[in-house]
Amino acid sequence: MENCTEQTDKTTDCTTKPPTLPSWKVSQIILTVVNLLSEEGYFREGFDYMEMIRKKGIVLKKYSAFKSENLLELQKVSIGLWNEGLCLIFPDPQTGATCRMIAYNDNKSAAEVMQIIFHELAHIMLRHTQQSNLGEMEATLFSGVAMLLMVLEQQFHIGRMIAEKGDKAMLKGIQKGLMRKFNAQEVL
Repeated sequence: MENCTEQTDKTTDCTTKPPTLPSWKVSQIILTVVNLLSEEGYFREGFDYMEMIRKKGIVLKKYSAFKSENLLELQKVSIGLWNEGLCLIFPDPQTGATCRMIAYNDNKSAAEVMQIIFHELAHIMLRHTQQSNLGEMEATLFSGVAMLLMVLEQQFHIGRMIAEKGDKAMLKGIQKGLMRKFNAQEVL
């Protein structure tokens, strides 16, 4: 969206308004993440987010497992332009079944790898089919919420408290706080 004002008869000043996600979409993404992690029991001892993703039929592959020329080819066909991770959805050449893969840069810290993987998982779960600023904002929000919930669980056992006590008010409070945070500023 552009907001243009005429400066003189020969010039126009146009400023591009940064894209933002509507509040309903922010809420939808937050609930998607909360439901996904809760259904998978992220608050249980020994929860492994990578295993959760693999159980959904998504292949996780480290960049270091690829030949460099193959990785360059994958980056060309990926819907994302981000060099830290790739989300690939393609038909199996023999069966025609849909294959889903997340390839990620494994030369990063554990927290960065988790963020990259959740970002790419968002593209799959939110059914993104092409590169866009809004799609990247949605995936960034998804991964940010997932990371926040994982850290809150690790540090304070929030998810476990909600599951054990059925304390939906605490969950609603977290959701409202996230809504304020992500609606108040651009998500990038």
